[in-house]
Amino acid sequence: MAYTGEGHASLWQRLFINRDYGLLLLGRLVSQIGDGIYYFALTWLVLDLTGSGAVLGSLLMASSLPGILLAPFAGVIIDIVNRKLIIVGADIIRGILILALALVYHSGQVTIPVLYGATVLLSMCGVVFGPAISATIPNLVKKEELVQANARDSFSMSATGILGPIVGAALLGAAGYVSVFTITGISFILSGISEMFIRFPERERRAPAAAASGGPARQFVIDFREGFAYIWSNAGVRTIIMFALVLNFIGTPLFSVVFPYFCKEVLQMEAAHYGLTQSSFPAGVMVGTLVVGILAQKVGRHRLLSWATIGQGIMALLMSIIGFPIVFQHLSPLAILVSIAAPMLFIGIFNVQVNVPLNVLMQETVPDHYRGRVFGLVGSLVQMLVPISMALAGVLVDVIPAAYFLLLCGTATAALGAAMGMSASIGSLFQEQELESEPRSAAAAH
Repeated sequence: MAYTGEGHASLWQRLFINRDYGLLLLGRLVSQIGDGIYYFALTWLVLDLTGSGAVLGSLLMASSLPGILLAPFAGVIIDIVNRKLIIVGADIIRGILILALALVYHSGQVTIPVLYGATVLLSMCGVVFGPAISATIPNLVKKEELVQANARDSFSMSATGILGPIVGAALLGAAGYVSVFTITGISFILSGISEMFIRFPERERRAPAAAASGGPARQFVIDFREGFAYIWSNAGVRTIIMFALVLNFIGTPLFSVVFPYFCKEVLQMEAAHYGLTQSSFPAGVMVGTLVVGILAQKVGRHRLLSWATIGQGIMALLMSIIGFPIVFQHLSPLAILVSIAAPMLFIGIFNVQVNVPLNVLMQETVPDHYRGRVFGLVGSLVQMLVPISMALAGVLVDVIPAAYFLLLCGTATAALGAAMGMSASIGSLFQEQELESEPRSAAAAH
């Protein structure tokens, strides 16, 4: 499973763990750069065309619907169909779709309904791509390498997140939307080509005992039900999903709708300055990946999860101060940039301390033949309230000062982090994982 060639193995493994995970990481690196460029341009294009937070919120809401409606069923498909075909195909299709959008824009036919259609189709590809990647990583690395693999994945996302908005702003100013869409489409296709060379190992499979009695349709229903039952039987996972629902209801519209509207329409930031504020978050993620392993060992994963969530709420509260006219009207553009970028940097650092331990927890505890369904169902449940929250935020941000969103959401996030720290079921889940890892660590020492 792991690349063990002599000579170059040491350097390659330090950077990419092994050959196949390295190819997966490089493929994602290319597509993520394009993804960052594309969504920066899309946000700016919608605001250019309409100047409305409501339209932007409804567009982002539409992009979330496939994840809610299809993700649970997509998880079953991920556990049945060859995951390599899913991962490569999703990237190639996304590349073709965005290149087609570039042609439509070049012809002068781009409209809000066209952007709705393209966004929904791209989101449908992402519904199978994300869970397939999460379910595949444990097959490409050793169990004790999962923290490294997830940290490297977060590091690549942060690096590309820094480059994406900056390159997007530069391309937008120099060459316009056609160049942005063209480069994005090519990046997805290059990512798919890279992923073709990954050697996906054979997966553990169940014997399809129920298939003969009811056919494929009945087996599909059984598989779906088993995935849901697996989640429901675990009190810790249920509690995490409940908290994640609330956290996503608060955070997603705040940073997807309110924040860009706040920067462009309220603070009147230039595109280049807004790109820098967007890049500060992944820069924080990059820093966070360097310390997550050390912090998890020092303070424990449960406590780290709680403290990091509280920290994100405090940073949102600090940003809310800049949103009041009595403050930002007396600040220079540079001071406003720093006042927004610095808290976003720390939010990125805290974000890693939440996501990496949770991803490792799920990957370690869920059996391979359940992973597609579990990650699909979790993704769907977590995103369930996002369209409502984004649509609501899009409407309200046109009539309520954005600073109040930051103030209220920051307070709620900090309170949520404190509640997560006091949750006994979440604590027991992390404790079980730590107890299971101790025998492996002792065996490795011998």
